[in-house]
Amino acid sequence: MDIADSRELLPALLDALADAVIVVDRDRRIVAANRLYLETFGDRNADPAGASCTEAVRCPEAPDRGHARCVACQVMDSGIAQRRLRQVPDATGVFRRFEATFSPILKPDGQASHVVEVWRDITDRSQIEVQLAHSERLASVGVLAAGVAHEINNPLASILAGVEGLARWLGRGRFGPDDVHEASETVEMLEREIERGRETTSKLMLLGRSFDATPSWVDLNQAVRDTLALLRFELRRHGVETVEALDPSLPHLWAREAGMRGVCMNLMINAVQAMSEGGTLSVATSHAGDRIQLTVADTGPGIAREHLARIWDPFFTTKPVGQGTGLGLSITNRIVTRHGGSITVQSSPGQGARFEVLLPVHGSGGGA
Repeated sequence: MDIADSRELLPALLDALADAVIVVDRDRRIVAANRLYLETFGDRNADPAGASCTEAVRCPEAPDRGHARCVACQVMDSGIAQRRLRQVPDATGVFRRFEATFSPILKPDGQASHVVEVWRDITDRSQIEVQLAHSERLASVGVLAAGVAHEINNPLASILAGVEGLARWLGRGRFGPDDVHEASETVEMLEREIERGRETTSKLMLLGRSFDATPSWVDLNQAVRDTLALLRFELRRHGVETVEALDPSLPHLWAREAGMRGVCMNLMINAVQAMSEGGTLSVATSHAGDRIQLTVADTGPGIAREHLARIWDPFFTTKPVGQGTGLGLSITNRIVTRHGGSITVQSSPGQGARFEVLLPVHGSGGGA
């Protein structure tokens, strides 16, 4: 095959790709764009070669779409490839989710001459991930069921006793000072127990919110406290003590609250289940600059060395059948990385496990 044939084949090869591809040079002019890119972000009938990338196509990284400086420009200047998750409108205005990679073509002097953008539509995959995350949360609710029933049944029993006491008081037909005092104390007790039940159901509802919910400013300390409250029965059942070291000056972070509560629940349930014979669950929060750290540690048997590299894999689990889906850590990792954060683990056999989550205060809100 000669050079002329190769040049004719290149456009056909680009058009055959299942991803949207565009190539820009140092002057931010389009060198090539495949058919799928034009169909997705531009005009399928136009030939944008030689035109400015910000004018010839519906640039998903344009500043008017909330990006101060596009990633392709950053890669051109740094010569370092980058990857982004973006939820942007296509040519029809419909928002879709893309996994975009920006790769530089380097000259001998190390300077980038071109940047190749590859945009992969992962909208359907993201929806499946949300469904898997929902399934994992249902599994968590199953673990919590006995404890939640206990937390609700106790207030209900007190409420029933209080109502019966008020009925007897009314039946006596006399209302002396002592009777009024007794009734007042009973009413106060009823209010307290009703509030206990309401708090439990509110925490469950927050845990059950969709991961697709709009981001907001999240109090991570409160998410930790609520999670520990929901796990109170499981902690007692397994003989696990808790140590809290929550930074009182911890700033709120821009995130999806259901995602943050899911991270807390997944890490803490794993820790409790690892200590079936008792132990200590330590939970801490801290911050330095624009980063927040959440640490969850246990005194269980630890993670085998050969399993450390696989714990983030979907469906990988060492738990007995029926005690785990193998999705918890995989989903936790996805939630953290989507918020622009990172998660690491330190563990040795017989020394327990320590998970550290780092999150930006002013992050993407789970949309990165």
